[in-house]
Amino acid sequence: MLVDLPTAAQYNAWANIRIYNALKQLTDAQRKEDRRGFFKSIHNTMNHILLADLIYRERLEKKPTTFTALDEILFDDFDSLEASHRDNDAWYVQFCQDLDPAALEEDLSFQAVGMDTPEFFSLPLRLCLTNLFQHQIHHRGQVHHMISHAGIYPPPVDVVKFGRGDVDQWSDAA
Repeated sequence: MLVDLPTAAQYNAWANIRIYNALKQLTDAQRKEDRRGFFKSIHNTMNHILLADLIYRERLEKKPTTFTALDEILFDDFDSLEASHRDNDAWYVQFCQDLDPAALEEDLSFQAVGMDTPEFFSLPLRLCLTNLFQHQIHHRGQVHHMISHAGIYPPPVDVVKFGRGDVDQWSDAA
């Protein structure tokens, strides 16, 4: 399996920027409203996405995991959540750009977080990073759906629009 991880990290940051820029159109109450998502609200789901990224980052930095639950709220404040998410996305872009291709086949071993029964994994780094970015895509899709139910048009986050370099109302450069 060949995965272009630097591009995946760049796309991920681009898509998150678009989602956060769309979310600025909503009030804090609208972002925190229970919309029947797995993590209930838009705000909680964005917290979960960041949380999973930080858990993986701790693993990649060979640090002990400091989190115990997958629904932990890292930031109650939207601006702090966005700033931390943008900083962390930039870290992943740099990490993937600097990554030695040979390291992708080395195993990353870890215990899953938030499980009732402990689960241990040891998988190639390539697969773990692919999972990380796919996890974001999965939950960003849920947020995208909740945005439309909040009454605003959700931003397109298609890879082809990223690849083409589209700039519009959801872009930072718009």
